[in-house]
Amino acid sequence: MSIITDITEVVRPTAKHVVAGGIFALALAAAVGLGLSTRQHISAASIVRDDAVNSIDNANANGGVGAADANELIKDIKDGKPSDLATIYSAFGLSSSKYDDFAKNAKSGVLYRDGHVEVNGVTVMTDTITMGRTNMGKPASERKPVTIGGKTYYQSTPNVSFASGVKSLPVMVLFDSKGVAQTVVMNACGNPVQGKPVTPSAACKVLNATQDKTNPNKYTFTTNATFAGNAKLQKVVYHFSDTNTSVTKNSLTEVVDHTFAKDGKVTVTVYATTPSGAVITSNCEKQITHSAPMAVCTALVASAIDDQKQKFRFTVKTATKNASVENVDFTADGNTTTGVNAKDAQGNIYKEYTWTDGKEHTVKATVHFTTIEGAKTGTCETKVTSKQTPKCTVPGHENEAPDSENCGYCKEGIPKGDSRCNEQVLSATTELPNTGAGNIVGAFTGASILGTVGHVIYSKRRANRAALQA
Repeated sequence: MSIITDITEVVRPTAKHVVAGGIFALALAAAVGLGLSTRQHISAASIVRDDAVNSIDNANANGGVGAADANELIKDIKDGKPSDLATIYSAFGLSSSKYDDFAKNAKSGVLYRDGHVEVNGVTVMTDTITMGRTNMGKPASERKPVTIGGKTYYQSTPNVSFASGVKSLPVMVLFDSKGVAQTVVMNACGNPVQGKPVTPSAACKVLNATQDKTNPNKYTFTTNATFAGNAKLQKVVYHFSDTNTSVTKNSLTEVVDHTFAKDGKVTVTVYATTPSGAVITSNCEKQITHSAPMAVCTALVASAIDDQKQKFRFTVKTATKNASVENVDFTADGNTTTGVNAKDAQGNIYKEYTWTDGKEHTVKATVHFTTIEGAKTGTCETKVTSKQTPKCTVPGHENEAPDSENCGYCKEGIPKGDSRCNEQVLSATTELPNTGAGNIVGAFTGASILGTVGHVIYSKRRANRAALQA
């Protein structure tokens, strides 16, 4: 049979007989090739085998020339039919250590006349060449000889090796763990295919983190990533170390919100799939520093607002960060007033109290804060001693003001309002008051002295007159 193609396809025989006739084979190859160009999934029953001498797997064993699937090809290799299969396929990356992997995991694909290979409709290899046992009557410029294990084989592009009118043919493709095509073998003839494998890749470029304007611990995340080769985005997973939680999204632009409870790292993993079914990943990370809120009552300041120091204003002083003061509960002498929010010119909440008892009083302020992490409270307290209001000391008038008309005394020991305060003052005609025995003695003594002095003066005068008459 004189066939000038890598493969000459015929309908799979039921008794492994070979249909001869180059013209029929060429026409059938063209018809089957046109049909295969429209489908990707190849079943064993749809494989048309080639019996040409150019076929690498031409021993017509284990089902026929070539292989309906990966399992059949591995059986042919292990059986050594033909004997050089192991050496040939090893040169194309299919060593004995990969037989089981090929049998289990090789994917069905399509080799196109223009030299590219597709699996599941996605290109996995380009610029391919195929290898057969003959030069097909072509010059060396089209069918290049290669030596493997001491034997000569021939390689050419699919455009040369395909029969006229054949656009595509089924192949088996083994990928590595990263989804890169490693070994490609044509089903119908077992001829190996080499080319430039398409390397899938996914690269996380930037983890975008936008900080919330009102809560510095809240962030919104999106991701920028690139995909090359035949990789396609599968999902994006955000992991937050502060809470050990993860969030999965199906798009790079879908936002993820997270509020950090402490310092933590966010790691985004971009997952991409390949035609082989392999999943490749790429990570981006950001370290986030937690901003702890501050909500503290620093002081409760008491100040007297009257001269008597009986009326006091209690002003709450606070220190806040990522927090705000809502209101204050004031407790004085066991009585509480809740929800106070009156503010002074500086914005501080205050409350005023008045005491007139001259005692010490304790005032406590419970401040209610709203923080980025929820509601919190803080307390402060202080003590003051008021001045007692002056009182009337007159018995029976203690509750009256000291300057009231009833407070005071009209005479020593006699308070105002007492009936004794109304007695008339003694007049001049009234008998002398009884001054007592001591005063009479004093008066008598005084009178006696005056009489004696007068008698002496009178006696001296009479003596002087007598002297003048003599």
